[in-house]
This record gives sequence, C-alpha cells and structure tokens, in this order.
Amino acid sequence: MIKRVFSRSLRPLLFASSLLGALGCGVLLLAFVLAGEIYDYQDSVDGVHLPPIDAVVCLAGGRGRIAGAGDIWYRYYEAGLKPTPVLYLSGMGPQSTWSVLTGQLRRGVRDVIQHENVVLETESFNTDANARWLLRYAKERGWRRILLITSPYHMKRAHYIFERLSEAGGIPIEIQTLSIFQEPFEPGEWHSNLHGIRVTVTEYLKWIHYRYFWVPDRSL
Repeated sequence: MIKRVFSRSLRPLLFASSLLGALGCGVLLLAFVLAGEIYDYQDSVDGVHLPPIDAVVCLAGGRGRIAGAGDIWYRYYEAGLKPTPVLYLSGMGPQSTWSVLTGQLRRGVRDVIQHENVVLETESFNTDANARWLLRYAKERGWRRILLITSPYHMKRAHYIFERLSEAGGIPIEIQTLSIFQEPFEPGEWHSNLHGIRVTVTEYLKWIHYRYFWVPDRSL
C-alpha cells in the first residue's frame, strides 16, 4: 500500500522531468538546425584592400587569431603608413606578457614590432567586456576607426555587441571587420565534426541571447 502511494506521488515528478528533458532536447535540436545562421555575415574588409584605421583589434579567445591579426598589422607596417595602426589584443588574460604575445606572432612580425605598437588588454573575460575595454581605450586615445578581427563563428555577435555598446556609450567609432579562418572546419562544414557542432551551437545560443534579450549598459 505504502509503495503504491509513494509510486503515485512520484508520477508527477517523473512526468515533469520527462517533459523538461524533451523540451531541452527540442531546444538543442532547433539550435542545431538554425545554428548556421551565425555564419550569415559579410565582412566589410576583403583582406586585400585594407582601409585606413587607428587600431587592429583582435579578440584573442580563439586559435590563430593573434597570428592572423599580427599578419594584418604587418601589412599596414609594410605599407609605411604613419602613424602605423596599433595592434590591440583584447582578453589575453592577466598572466599574459610580451613574451607570450610575441610567441604567437610569426617571425617577420616579431622582428619589427615594438612595445609602442601594441596594447595588451588583459582584463576582459567575454565579448561584452572586450567591447567595453576597447571603447574606453578608443575614447582616451581618440580612435575613430578600427578593424575588428575574430573567428567567422564569432564575428556576427562580436560586431553586434561592439556596435550597440558604441551607440549606447556615445562613443562613435567606425567598425570594419575581417574574419580569420583558423578553425579546423570551414563555416559551411561545421556540422561535419563534433568540434564544429559544439562551437557553432554554443555560439548560436549566445547570439540569440544578445540579439533578443541583452540590453547594453550605457555606462562604460
């Protein structure tokens, strides 16, 4: 008798648990189907014709981004533009040093780059904070044009956050973008391996949050 009563009392919990599990699976399945939307973004820079800028801004969280950003900076350096744009590295982490940075740059870049060419920002921990710290530097140094560099899966959300915070904070800045292709999968083939699926679906869920629920804070 007690067992039957106990069993009946558990049925609502089991049903709710099953329902939540089904809803969770449904959300993940829908995210998988729609996740490719994050690659629906067109960079403003083609990598051949580089626009005049104040800083090459690299969001350093993904593989290959720093080396790629260093290569872009080097092209500005070779062009002999004065002043040479600053190489701004965002989110390197509090333990980062000059030697850690230069260890990720290609040899030709290491040979010419100097401390005064670089801003090593080590405080930010996500894309929102990346943008806030960059805008503070831009305001202090009078930057008006930047070239934002990150991975293809991250660019759509990153550009959106930087642009919205620029508007909210009243710091007008022109944001050009150039994606660095360094991941072990092509944007059109992200669903062909587990790493691509994990990265893309996770980024898509973040994009949905920022696109529809996030309200940028005006205080930078």
